[in-house]
Amino acid sequence: MSSSTADGFDDVRRLAPASGGVARRLVILLHGVGSSGADLMPLAQSWRQALPGTAFAAPDAPYPFDMGNGHQWFSIAGVTEENRPGRVAAALPALAALVEAERRRAGVAPADVALAGFSQGSIMALHFAMTSPERCGAVLAFAGRIAAPAQASDAGGAGRLPPILMVGGGADSIMPPAVVQAAAAHLRSSGFAVEEHLLRGVPHTITAAGAQLGLSFLERVLPSA
Repeated sequence: MSSSTADGFDDVRRLAPASGGVARRLVILLHGVGSSGADLMPLAQSWRQALPGTAFAAPDAPYPFDMGNGHQWFSIAGVTEENRPGRVAAALPALAALVEAERRRAGVAPADVALAGFSQGSIMALHFAMTSPERCGAVLAFAGRIAAPAQASDAGGAGRLPPILMVGGGADSIMPPAVVQAAAAHLRSSGFAVEEHLLRGVPHTITAAGAQLGLSFLERVLPSA
């Protein structure tokens, strides 16, 4: 199912809970640069039966990819280590609006929302967790990194920080193992509980093994999902 939101997102694909009942949890899938929400829907379909009380939403990022087809959360044209943080910060309000709109639509609490991102979508999800940890319950980052070190905002104590799973590829040349490991280390130092997996020989993609790690994580952190 595809539809629009009132927050600048032209297309959001959604799956209702497999149980047929009201949603108890919500997983929002954030795609990589030059992609679309449709590209992550197979992941939602593969998880749906194991998480019968969970609704899924997969939006297109709000901006057209300025170097090709698809969509982007922020531009990578001329991106550097110095200017990436500003681009991510500028993109966060749109993501925050999306998360809130989809959470309200699903009728779940912030703690029952998980963000699952790939590549640029993971960057956005991780920075959302660092800046608004009280607004989500978990983050799953495939092939992700952080744009810059940042301390988590005060969310009422360390117990409110969402758990994070980072899944990287040992042969990923776009998000090399070193940047995944550095992100995980920084997040741990900021008080997050972080699980980290580097899959040997895996390039910049989500494999069946990675998807299974993600599902196992969601089953643990979203009880009765």
